[in-house]
Amino acid sequence: MSKDFEQQLRDALRPVEPEDGFEQRVMARITSEQTRARSKVTRWVSVALAASVVFAAILGTHEWQVRREQEGLEARKQLIEALRLTGEKLDVAYQAVNREPQPPPDNESGA
Repeated sequence: MSKDFEQQLRDALRPVEPEDGFEQRVMARITSEQTRARSKVTRWVSVALAASVVFAAILGTHEWQVRREQEGLEARKQLIEALRLTGEKLDVAYQAVNREPQPPPDNESGA
C-alpha cells in the first residue's frame, strides 16, 4: 500500500465530533419512528378487527341460510308425506263411492 492511501484511510477513519444538536435530532427521529410504528400497528389491529367482524357477519348469514334451507327441506318432506296420505285416503273414498252396491244378504228364512 502506498503511504498516501494509508494517510487517506486514517483521515477517513479518525474520530469526528458530531455537530451541535445531532443527539437531539437522532432522539427526535427515534421517537418519530416509534410513533409511526405504533400508528401502523394500531392501523393493522383496526383492519384485523374490521375483517373479523365482516367474517363473523358472513359466517352468521351463511349459517342462517343453511338452517333456513334445512327447515325448508323438512317442510317439503312433511308436505310430500301429507299429500301421499291424502292421496291414499282419497283412493279409499273413491273406491267406496264407486263400488257396486251389494245386495243385502238374504237372511229371511220365511219364518
